[in-house]
Amino acid sequence: MVKELERAGIPTVQICTMVNVALRMGTNRIVPSRSVLYPTGDPSLTPDEEIKLRHQIIKRALEAVQTDIEEQTVFETNS
Repeated sequence: MVKELERAGIPTVQICTMVNVALRMGTNRIVPSRSVLYPTGDPSLTPDEEIKLRHQIIKRALEAVQTDIEEQTVFETNS
């Protein structure tokens, strides 16, 4: 789906744990996450830590979708 949206001119970001699969599938902008079950969180963290993590991941995804790229790019977070 990400590739079709990009083909239509809509920039997209895939937040995922399996970065290698996203790269093989041709995803252009990838933001790594922590868990397949919790792509934008981590229930093992305290509530305050999880909120910080969620903000980091979403902020990075918003930055990624605004970034012009020439090739597939993985946008790492600071977590």
